[in-house]
Amino acid sequence: MIETYPSPAQQLSPEASRMRRSRARRRRGETIVTLEVGPVMISSLLALGWLPEGDRADKGAVAHALTQLAERALWANLTPSAGSQGYVCFACDLKATTVDTLISLRWLPAEYADDINEIAKAFRRFAGRALDVARRGTLDLWNIRTR
Repeated sequence: MIETYPSPAQQLSPEASRMRRSRARRRRGETIVTLEVGPVMISSLLALGWLPEGDRADKGAVAHALTQLAERALWANLTPSAGSQGYVCFACDLKATTVDTLISLRWLPAEYADDINEIAKAFRRFAGRALDVARRGTLDLWNIRTR
């Protein structure tokens, strides 16, 4: 009769296994975060299209939706709203034609066509001027000659 001994992995208690996985995550720079996600958050994720309706009770799907949302916010360099200073921050998708228009109207130098930060600055300046024109109702702020 041959005796077999359990491998070290089989001898670990559940607590020791959990600690081993935790240390491995820490070495990789990963973190586990615990969140309480209420019905308002779930409804918002559904309304914004980040979470499919059928997945509203699926913990993994909710976690995936929140992770995607956070990654998108980081990609867009979204900063917290500075409410006390009167600013509101948001992210939006700009079509390539919008970027082309910013270039053709000389709000954005062509060499910055792929620079998200420069595009955002140009778009903010353009939107600010557009709102100013709309408030005043005059074309002369655009330096456009009328026919």
